[in-house]
Amino acid sequence: MQLTRDGRLRWEVEWACDACGIAHDGGWGAAPAEVRGQILAQHGPCCVRLTGEENRGAAVMKALRRAFDLSVPQSQEAARRLKQSGHQGTYVEVRFLAELMRAEGIRYEVLPGACE
Repeated sequence: MQLTRDGRLRWEVEWACDACGIAHDGGWGAAPAEVRGQILAQHGPCCVRLTGEENRGAAVMKALRRAFDLSVPQSQEAARRLKQSGHQGTYVEVRFLAELMRAEGIRYEVLPGACE
């Protein structure tokens, strides 16, 4: 699963272990590809798109960096993609990014399904 806690993105997994009972793992930030892939396969993607022409690039980059712990070059590329076609992710990732963008005064819409 993914969740937000204390203003940060977090992932957690839990499974039955024959040797020790219930085992779990987790961490802060983006979920590992395998965990994220399973969440997307089970629940499908969501898309967040910018709706305002006045959106400032620096504010968009700030929200992306905070949400996903991106470097400056990574956040520049992610902001370019977000402005062109939206950002696709899990429901929790998209809602967390949307919350951060709202705090920056960025107008957006969240849509179920893939960004097209």
